Amino acid sequence: MKNTKLKNRYYFLYEWLGILAIFLIWLISSTIANNSYVIPSILDTFNAFIELIGESSTYTAFGYTFYRTIVAILISIILGIFLGLLSGLFLGSRKFLKPFINLMRFVPVPCFIFIIFGLIYNLEIGSILISFIVIFPLIYESIVGGIINIDDDIKLSLRLEGLYNFNSIFKVILPLTFPYLNVAIINSIGMGIKISVMSEIILGSSRIWGIGRLIYVANSTGNFPMLFAIIFIIIIIFVIIDSVLVIFKRKIDDKYIY
Repeated sequence: MKNTKLKNRYYFLYEWLGILAIFLIWLISSTIANNSYVIPSILDTFNAFIELIGESSTYTAFGYTFYRTIVAILISIILGIFLGLLSGLFLGSRKFLKPFINLMRFVPVPCFIFIIFGLIYNLEIGSILISFIVIFPLIYESIVGGIINIDDDIKLSLRLEGLYNFNSIFKVILPLTFPYLNVAIINSIGMGIKISVMSEIILGSSRIWGIGRLIYVANSTGNFPMLFAIIFIIIIIFVIIDSVLVIFKRKIDDKYIY
């Protein structure tokens, strides 16, 4: 136990050394470039960071992006569970939906962005739909995979009692897919935010608030300290979210393992 804790401390030290190396590379690069329009200094970025966190518009932008991502995740969970159950229980449904799932997985996201925003005038709905297209396959496939991987003995006993009745589905089959579903939801949060930001950047419109709009404005105005500060805020938020999700995932793993 002591050796394990000691190793974890060393690994934690390596992680901090990696972070220090990033800042060192940043410092050296900004010094060599000596141009804030190429690579802003750490001090300029810090000043821009303080300015950003003091503005209410920053919190509004981040709030809208997270709101759209959460809505997309909730819709994906509802439809993913429903269609995932159908496909997991009925091979015909799985084969029928396979081309649609592959379309969502393989077509580059920017293509969907251009197509959807060309067809849908409501940008809020369009942004949510784009995130849904990326997140839904993760949720759907987690349910299907969870059902497929259910132990054959359990499936046999369920068939004797009625595989497709309410109790079998909602008290046995669906709970057994939860470990797969939880991992998919955890992965979809970070991915959903990235896709939402990407859609906002590509759209570059003043009609939609979000993190992407802040990045677009910073880039178009040449305010690179602000651009780096936004990226820094995003990294901090992702580190916090990732830490919370890691703790949550450990509790889930302990629950299902023990």
